[in-house]
Amino acid sequence: MSPRQTAGVIAAIYLVLGLVWIRFSDQFVFSLAGASDYITELQTFKGFGYVIVTAVLLYFLAYKALQRERNISQRDELTKLLNRHMFGQELNTELSYAREHELVLAVLLVNIDGFKQINVHAGLAAGDKYLQEVAAILRDSCHQQVFIARFNGDEFAIALPEALWPHAVEPLIHNLQQRIATIQLAALPDLRLSCSVGVALFPRDGEHSDALIDHAGKALDEAKSRGPGRYKVYDPSYGELANQRSLLLYDLRHAISQRQLSLVYQPQFCTDAQAITGVEVLVRWHHPQRGLVPPDQFIPLAEQHGLICQITDFVMQTGIRELLEHQLLYKHIPRVSFNVSATDFNGSGSCDRFIKNLAELPGDWSVIELELTESAALINLEGVKRVIEVLHDKGVQVSLDDFGTGYSSLNTLRLLPIKEVKIDQSFVQDITNNSQDAKLVRTILAMAKALHLRVVAEGVETHAQATYLKREGCEEFQGYLYARPMPVKNLVTFIENLNQRQRMQS
Repeated sequence: MSPRQTAGVIAAIYLVLGLVWIRFSDQFVFSLAGASDYITELQTFKGFGYVIVTAVLLYFLAYKALQRERNISQRDELTKLLNRHMFGQELNTELSYAREHELVLAVLLVNIDGFKQINVHAGLAAGDKYLQEVAAILRDSCHQQVFIARFNGDEFAIALPEALWPHAVEPLIHNLQQRIATIQLAALPDLRLSCSVGVALFPRDGEHSDALIDHAGKALDEAKSRGPGRYKVYDPSYGELANQRSLLLYDLRHAISQRQLSLVYQPQFCTDAQAITGVEVLVRWHHPQRGLVPPDQFIPLAEQHGLICQITDFVMQTGIRELLEHQLLYKHIPRVSFNVSATDFNGSGSCDRFIKNLAELPGDWSVIELELTESAALINLEGVKRVIEVLHDKGVQVSLDDFGTGYSSLNTLRLLPIKEVKIDQSFVQDITNNSQDAKLVRTILAMAKALHLRVVAEGVETHAQATYLKREGCEEFQGYLYARPMPVKNLVTFIENLNQRQRMQS
């Protein structure tokens, strides 16, 4: 029963009982008092008027109260969007119409990548304000026939009736991702977050609301596993992939606790390839049954489930110990680079963690370089900046990895004490054939020279790439053309052979 109908019933019951009570009670009272029938009728008439007026007021008050209660039960209090329960009910109604008229319908689940960083670094109030801005963008971007809900936390749902994939859905997703990426918070002015989207289509991916929402969730999980700012349309294989990731996560926890991870080292060279300028330390996982698990599979998994700090600590401590044990650090290797994540800079204990990891160094900390991707820096710029400044004062160098792939590289260089930029291998790969990549690399090199920054080109695999980079003034190379990642014992042999060749040439 609707709030209007319920309020009408309440008012009607009150009116009937009131009128009956006045009619009989007035006659009884005035008969005892010996009053005339005229007086009795007059008082009864006035009583009727009071009851009718009161019933009308009661109707409006009850209607407003019931409507508010219903809205509270149907809508999310923070964003005023539908809640999950009402979204499911509305979706089932829309599905009945779509089924009857043989229409296509799309369900989208939208999740904000890295949202918890706002709550951690700016507080819950800032997080609530951000979610309200996201809700406003969702409302503004969708036409009236679309209904939207907030499920929980930073997850939203959208139902697109009469959707024609991909003509209606893809443009909406791109628009949402672009607009959400522009949201700026006063407390974290340099923070820009992306969103991931999962899509399920009726009737292909499910006949009922529960199935569509579940499959959109699986598509969302798959999108997030590929990195931030992605979207995926449901595929039946995603359920099996989700199960595989769950098993992989369980095995990864075990591998970390049992120290089953290992390290490899990829040398970096000056342009003549005659001297090693540094090594990048990379983590590897040899699974007992699966074999070698690629880092792009387990590193994102570790970041999503709070394991990346343990991996970073292991890599830094083990890398320093192995290089010192084989007498490579300081003597043959002037710089060792470690990849770090935005999560490594969460909380007040982050700086203490890094200092503890570097405590075994017997000499100058300037041999240590932390490689931070721009996207990771922007997720938690204030936290990164605080820790980096302390470590920089102790001599630690900072490199901006995957340079050129973000949207505010110059701002990141301005705010952090960056000493080196690494040209992303995606630009190097086709540098001799793609004029746009070539122009971008030349621009990066010119800018780095003006700012007195060291430049390392990643992914150098051909002599043509190396020749072009040399001609444009790149200082250092890293890639398969010169050396593949190798265990520390192989690195010892590699350096010995390199030194022997240099002696023979001299």
